[in-house]
Amino acid sequence: MNLISNTFSRFQGEARGRLFTLLGVMILSFDSLLVRLIDSDEWTLIFWRGLLPAVVFFLVQWKMDRQVLEEHLFHPKISTLLTAVLFSASTICFVFSLDHTEVTSTLVITNTAPLITAVLGFFFLGEKLSRSTMIAILISVGGIWLVFGYQPNPAELEGDSLAMVTAISMSVYLIMLRKTHARYATVFLIYSGIFTAVVALLAGAKPFSLPPIKDLYIVLLCGVVLPCSFLLINIGPRYLPAAEASLILLLEVLFGPLLVWLIIGETPAPAVALGAGIIVVTLAGHTIISQRKHT
Repeated sequence: MNLISNTFSRFQGEARGRLFTLLGVMILSFDSLLVRLIDSDEWTLIFWRGLLPAVVFFLVQWKMDRQVLEEHLFHPKISTLLTAVLFSASTICFVFSLDHTEVTSTLVITNTAPLITAVLGFFFLGEKLSRSTMIAILISVGGIWLVFGYQPNPAELEGDSLAMVTAISMSVYLIMLRKTHARYATVFLIYSGIFTAVVALLAGAKPFSLPPIKDLYIVLLCGVVLPCSFLLINIGPRYLPAAEASLILLLEVLFGPLLVWLIIGETPAPAVALGAGIIVVTLAGHTIISQRKHT
């Protein structure tokens, strides 16, 4: 334990931010692979994807600062509940999207959320849209069109559409975080997990119907991968410029499909790979330009 602590203590400032963000992304990259390996009905997975992270976040927040829970979890505002509902919607749509289409399609489309957030911020928060952002949006729309355009069957088209809903829900969630200055992000996630689990139960989830090996995958995904990656990724921006943190987060689009290909053998269609490449390069370029403007 001391060895790990001493290793982390060697990293200071931005180096520490890069380390935490990169570790978070590397861990999160196992998300799609574990969803594929679990291969259960969607609502059962969604139940655990809501409940287990909520429990972990509650315990972590209780250990770190229980006053936040006492003031905001037990006496929530309407905005808190609305934000939690939006994140819950993104969680549900993400799982259904992965079940209906390629991992690459889902990850690429959902990672356009920052650009959608920029558009929503322009309309609802009065934030300015830079020329580079508008160009990035137009190019990304072309990339998304390629991803949608290839789909040979209605199920995959539905999966891509759900990924788009995920991105939009996540964008509105991010807008709500901005309005509240992300003070109670953990509370949002706890409520979101509760809402997600309740909806899944009402929709017919069977939490204890899976074989032991899939239970193990569930615990690994929902009790370790999701909460640990979130906590690490949220530490990163404390030390890093937001643009650089966003650039590192894009690595999930590369690592996620790579793991699925190595373990399961799922390869994206050429049109999807091309569309994904266009979007990733566009987002990376936009992030780098944004960072230069602020330095």
